[in-house]
This record gives sequence, structure tokens and C-alpha cells, in this order.
Amino acid sequence: MILRTDNPAHGGAVFARDEGGPVLVYHALPGELVEAEVRGRQGGVPFARALRVLEPAAGRVEPGCPHFGECGGCQWQHAAYGLQLDIKRRVVEEAWHKAGLRLPPETPVHGMDDPWRYRIRGEFEAVYGPDGPRFGFHRMRSHSLLPITTCPIHDVRIEQAMLAFGQAAREHRVTGLQNLLLTVEPDGRGLLWTARFRGAPRRRLEEAVLARVAELLPELVLLDDAMTLEVLGLTFRVRNDTFVQTNHRQVPVLYTTALEMLAAGPGDRVLDLYAGIGIIGLAAAARVAGVTVVEENPRAVQLGRLAARINGIGSAAFLAGRVEDALRGVRAGEHTAALLDPPRAGCDSRAIAELLRLQPGRIVYVSCEPSTHARDLALLVQGGYRVRRAAIVDMFPQTYHVESVALLER
Repeated sequence: MILRTDNPAHGGAVFARDEGGPVLVYHALPGELVEAEVRGRQGGVPFARALRVLEPAAGRVEPGCPHFGECGGCQWQHAAYGLQLDIKRRVVEEAWHKAGLRLPPETPVHGMDDPWRYRIRGEFEAVYGPDGPRFGFHRMRSHSLLPITTCPIHDVRIEQAMLAFGQAAREHRVTGLQNLLLTVEPDGRGLLWTARFRGAPRRRLEEAVLARVAELLPELVLLDDAMTLEVLGLTFRVRNDTFVQTNHRQVPVLYTTALEMLAAGPGDRVLDLYAGIGIIGLAAAARVAGVTVVEENPRAVQLGRLAARINGIGSAAFLAGRVEDALRGVRAGEHTAALLDPPRAGCDSRAIAELLRLQPGRIVYVSCEPSTHARDLALLVQGGYRVRRAAIVDMFPQTYHVESVALLER
């Protein structure tokens, strides 16, 4: 079918329309005329793949990866980076509009000078062939796996390590590997690794395999417990079972944006919710009366407490548990401001209810999912808050993912 594309959709496609209604088209750009083939349905809407571009958009470029188009990891490599940023702003704006909100017109979009080789963490699936395992990702909109030889959105050391682990596993005829999680120290030599096996969570790679990996990666030090991360002048220890932002170069942009919106001072007491290892909360601690850090993952809480000791921060208290449960033990009026950085699913409705009970004067909400961000912001607005500022930060160039930040005041 021949289709004229229109607005971008969250997820890496663009809308088009034929006689039967809307169609989601992948590997196309807004305003293009394409020949497309329907491949299935997504949420009741047909989705198609652009086979041939008859009238290309001005922002179309050659993808930077040989696997683009097959691999499901990236969706916008065929768009010039400025166009990617424009698409992401439009996606966030549409999500807010659907929730009955208006994205402030002066909302900035913070991109990267170099939108490649930015990921310091990667998770790769094992793909078995006749000669043994290689590593890769799921194919675009498929459960099948694609072995890869390069991934130019990852730190080059992650790519080298992925290939080295695969080579060592094939040479030693390793079986049962399921996936490989790698995190590299941005400013050090450490490579934190975790290999998982099907049906055997406690199984480990043999020492001979690790020795071969170390031989193939002489510039790196293999770590299987924790590594060091420097963020905003603070030192943290992180593990592979705790969350870290994968785009380390953009972390200062995202977190500084959130802290500037919070504008907390010596008279403030701050809640840091869904805190992970407490990076934003501990960064705020130096300028406020106190911070209460809330996190569900007990290992992340341990690492947050360790970071407070390493950095000499005595004004941070840690609460372990779900936000909606932990906040029930917090008194109303005890905190003047709150930071939220939940996972993609957003806040549990009970967490929103507890936050409305506590009524901090300012809330800064950081999100990696526009739809749940807008949903939760609308609930907070209904509860008596007003959106004062917003910002969009591109933490995931070449992909459809995007971070947005909003300041609300009571």
C-alpha cells in the first residue's frame, strides 16, 4: 500500500491513514510518502513497515548501525538528530494533551552534542548457533533474537566485552547461557558483569572462561560484585542488580535540571521517592536541612547508605519499602519538597494519594514514560497542584525513549 505519513507515535512509528483508518508505520518519518506492508496489529491498530520511501523527508539520514531495521533496540536512526528531538517533544506534548494538560511552550529539549556511544550498561540475549552462543537483541516487534556484531549506542568497551564473552563462551563450549548484563566504569577500568543461565540462577561461568575474557580485554578489570560511579561530585558504588541511568554523559543534565527546579535551600526537608541508590537526594542533601530517601530495592538502600558514609552526608535518612507503604509512616507537613523518579509504570495511585496527604509545597517529577508521567501529573493537578515548569532530556538518542521533568507547586 502507498501511504502518506503524518504525526509521530510514541514507540518509534508514525501515523498514516488508509481507507480503513489509521496505520502505524515503522522506519518512516513524518511527512513522507512510502510503500508499506502491514505486518500485524498493535492495540487494535494495524502496523506496517516502510519497504520503499517514495518521497523522503528532509530529515532522513543513513542509519549509523548495520543492524538497524532488523534489531529492535533503536527506532530513529534514520532521522537526523535535530528531527529526533523534535519528534520527542511532539510525543511528550501529545501525551500531556491527552491527559488534559498543556506542555509549557518554553519547555526546553536538552539533546547531546554526540548522540552515539553513550550507554554504560547493556543487557544482551544469548543466541545459539551451530558454533555456540553469540549475543544480541530481540528483532523489531518480534520474540526472535538477532545476534549482533556492533551496537554504536553503547560505550565501545561494552561492545568489545559483549563480543569477548561470546568468543570465550564458544571456545569453551558453554551451554545454557540466557543473557549477559554489562556495566562499565565511565572514568575507570572496571567492567561489572553478570551472566544468567536458563533454569540455573546460581550457576556461574567457569574460571577458564573468565580467564579467556580477561585475556581478550587487557584494558579492563572484570568485576562481579560492584563498581564505582562518580556523579555530581559524589562517589557511589553500584551493582548490576541496582538501577543506574545508562547515559552517564547526560546524567548531570537530567539531575541538574531536576535540582534547579526543586530550588531547595537550608530551610527545606526533601522526600526522594523511587530513589534507587539515592543519587538525586544525596546531591540535594548538601543544601537542605534533611532528605528522606525511599526505595523498594533493599540492595539499592544498602548502597545509598554506603554512599552517604563515603561522601560524609549525615542529613539523609533511608526508608526501605514501596513508596505507597513507606509514606504512610511520614507525618504531613514534615517535608517541604519532593522528588519523584519512578519506573516506566509511573506511581501507584496509593503513592499519589499519600503525596497529596503530605502536601509538600513543591514536587519535581522525573519520568521515562510520557503517558504515565502525564497521567500522574493530571492526578496531582486535580489534587491542588499546578505545573510551573517542564523540561525534556534526551537520555536515549536513536531510540523512542525520552525523559521529561516537571515542577509542580501547591
